Amino acid sequence: MNCVIYARVSSKEQEKEGFSIPAQIKLLKEYAQKHGMKISQKFIDVETAKSVGRTQFGKMLDFLKNNKSVRIILVEKTDRLYRNLKDYATLDDMDVESHLVKEGGIISKDSKSNEKLFHGIKVLMAKNFIDNLSEEVIKGMLEKAEQGDYPSRAPIGYKNCPISHKIKIDPERADLVEKLFEWYSTGKYSLKTVAEHVYQQGLGYRKSGKCFSAGTIEKILKNPIYYGQFRWKGKLFRGNHTPIISKDLFDKVQNQLHRFNKPRKSNYQFAFRGLLVCGYCGCKITAQLQGGKYVYYNCTGGKGKCQQKYIREEVVERKLGEIVNSIIISADRINWIKEALRSSHLDERELYKRDVANLRRELTKLEKRFDKIYEDKIDGMISRDKWQKLEIKYSGEISKINELIIRYSDSNIDYYEKGVKILELAQNAYTLYHKQDNGEKRKLLDYLLSNCLIRGEELIPEFRQPFDILIVYKNKEQEKNRQNTPDSENHQFWRPQGDLNPCRRRERAVS
Repeated sequence: MNCVIYARVSSKEQEKEGFSIPAQIKLLKEYAQKHGMKISQKFIDVETAKSVGRTQFGKMLDFLKNNKSVRIILVEKTDRLYRNLKDYATLDDMDVESHLVKEGGIISKDSKSNEKLFHGIKVLMAKNFIDNLSEEVIKGMLEKAEQGDYPSRAPIGYKNCPISHKIKIDPERADLVEKLFEWYSTGKYSLKTVAEHVYQQGLGYRKSGKCFSAGTIEKILKNPIYYGQFRWKGKLFRGNHTPIISKDLFDKVQNQLHRFNKPRKSNYQFAFRGLLVCGYCGCKITAQLQGGKYVYYNCTGGKGKCQQKYIREEVVERKLGEIVNSIIISADRINWIKEALRSSHLDERELYKRDVANLRRELTKLEKRFDKIYEDKIDGMISRDKWQKLEIKYSGEISKINELIIRYSDSNIDYYEKGVKILELAQNAYTLYHKQDNGEKRKLLDYLLSNCLIRGEELIPEFRQPFDILIVYKNKEQEKNRQNTPDSENHQFWRPQGDLNPCRRRERAVS
């Protein structure tokens, strides 16, 4: 039997420290030898699995497509192979076996539906871990903002300091930003004209060097960071940075911006507006109130005349209820998944503890090196220029490791409880939907759906994770039951028309 092996780490730092690549390769080679497999190719990625497009992963897929005699992938465990659903769906459609060596599982087209569903849930939980890390980064940024330090990339007129991790005045651009505010405050210039004026002075986009658009100029003029405050996650914070302009100048500019920008207000709240997209042309579906009490949804027609007809809100509400009903799975299946998640959870906790321990060892090593370099600087053994370069280098590396430790340590890796809550929501969603008013129904739909196409009176949903996995495997299981059951017409579940893969449905909708 021919096979390929795939190994992955998430960062260059992990690769340098040998966190897992050598261990993965050794484990996979021993497994292949034990089972009489011949390794045809080896693929190693030093990239995160959060996003699609990993270099060696893509090459592995091409290799498998061009070499039909190789149908086996050896990989350490689920989250080494993929942490995003598109890669998961791509492999699921290929006629290959994925041997998850450390987990002791084999996933193929002939696997039982229970095994496939649990595997899908594990993919989801791997993705959930990444999402948790992202949440911790956001939490850390919020804490930084509350201390008065801008937690993101410096806006135009400022630059990030690699040592202090704060923003400071950019001497080459700050004066031009001040002129931008002064010119616009006079009321003599439009956004486009003032953009051209500052461009002639040398202020444009960082990368391309081109002139700012009117939209970019408006964003700059509305940004309170230039007078000493900044917005983060919808809140206004007082910053520790040096202001470029005064508050009075900022207020004058806001008055000029609002002279011709007075939005109309609408007192009526349309429950499902913003959720639906036209299945014919891809434009948004908007809502209108007719006769003071009847609500109709229709295409905005942003790309020209569209064949989508008006549809009553009552019809939309009923159709969305059918979609919510589609995620319900049986109680015995839920109990089975709970048990599988519980056993898997113990292994994941040990993995994360090991990663944190490795990070702490790397941090200790870097801090010792940094202390040694500082002593050399004090003793005059290295020049000032060399010290400054090494200080920036090691300070950055130490900061990065500290951030990783915080993210790993604080993230909620206890995904068993989260998985259970997701399954319970799937079980009770339809009952909740019918008990609530339209406003609460919309909140539930926003949690379940990322988007929803409407074509005529047919609604084609795009489910958020993990409900998309539940739908895919529920439909596959139903299809199998239909083939094995003579009177299958009496055992129909709702399912979306066309391709069951939510990622490809979204790609076709966009195109």
